[in-house]
Amino acid sequence: MHSNNDDNNREIHMTADILAAYRVAGQKSAVNGWSVFEMPVRQDMPPPGGYDNFNFHRTFAKASWWWRPKIVVPVTIGLYVYGYYAYRMWNKHAMSEKFEDTDIFNAMDPFLSAERDRYWLKLLKKNLELENEVMKDVPGWKAGTWYGEPVFFTLGDKWWDPNYFEVYTHSRNIDRKQEYSWKARDQYRLPRWYDQYLPEKIVEMIR
Repeated sequence: MHSNNDDNNREIHMTADILAAYRVAGQKSAVNGWSVFEMPVRQDMPPPGGYDNFNFHRTFAKASWWWRPKIVVPVTIGLYVYGYYAYRMWNKHAMSEKFEDTDIFNAMDPFLSAERDRYWLKLLKKNLELENEVMKDVPGWKAGTWYGEPVFFTLGDKWWDPNYFEVYTHSRNIDRKQEYSWKARDQYRLPRWYDQYLPEKIVEMIR
């Protein structure tokens, strides 16, 4: 182990080396007109009146005048109360409209169903008339049958409702769409930008 004298000697030598380095730097800088040893020493001192007290208490960030418990709490409670009241009123109104719509549907459903069936029967009758007109020159042909023989033998007198594609087999695509959806009808359809650049037959096919 080193003795205390050795440590003291080492510190003295280190201090002497540092002072020698400063002296050399001062001699070199003296050529430029200033010296390190001639520079005034300035000690940092506290500001006039001393430093402020260190605040170690629990503090909150400063906010606007409205961001205070006396204002935020009542406003929050008021919004919750109003929101609950508005929700109850809206729910009551929606329930009333639902009952009203259900009553209207129940009252109109028989009439709508009857009108739909009536329109469907008129369409089937129109197809039979067109079939008779087209096949009038064919001997032995009877509309709705295959030369007088029923298509389905197992049905008997039971009503057989043809499907959508069978009814509109000989119809154009535009006619089928107009019969099936009111959006495709001419009085509801808006012109498109490409109608003026395409032939009329192509426009009818893609409508």
